[in-house]
Amino acid sequence: MAQISQVSADVQIKCGAEKFYGFFRKNMFQLAQMFPKNLHACEFLEGNDFTTGALMQWSYDIVGPAKVKAKVDDVDEQNKSITYEAVEGDILSHYNFFRAKFQASPNGESGSATVKWTIEFEKADENIPTPEAYLDFVSKLSLGLDAYLATN
Repeated sequence: MAQISQVSADVQIKCGAEKFYGFFRKNMFQLAQMFPKNLHACEFLEGNDFTTGALMQWSYDIVGPAKVKAKVDDVDEQNKSITYEAVEGDILSHYNFFRAKFQASPNGESGSATVKWTIEFEKADENIPTPEAYLDFVSKLSLGLDAYLATN
């Protein structure tokens, strides 16, 4: 029986946790315009808000052109976190299970925050690499979004 593994990264950002989390809740579709090299499209297929069970489709290029359908697995307003789980698409040819979560947490009174990204996965076979490329991408996306939010 295969085992679910995880990789994670903490990204320090200057904008507050609420502002970062709020962008994902209200303006996430702008990410395709902000990062057109990697994110090509994002849309809701079922539901039209970040509520548990909503279904989204992403077209992206992180380790090659791909599409994924992902359900919103959990939205936690209090802890400022959103969890997505792949339910269909190219990524599931490499991983039997793939779930990504971010949580934005304030850093004391400085107004800054830490964004923790966690990817849980189960490889389709032992030759598949860990999803470090996805973790690197969301870390860079967090820093780019932080720079954008600092000016808006």
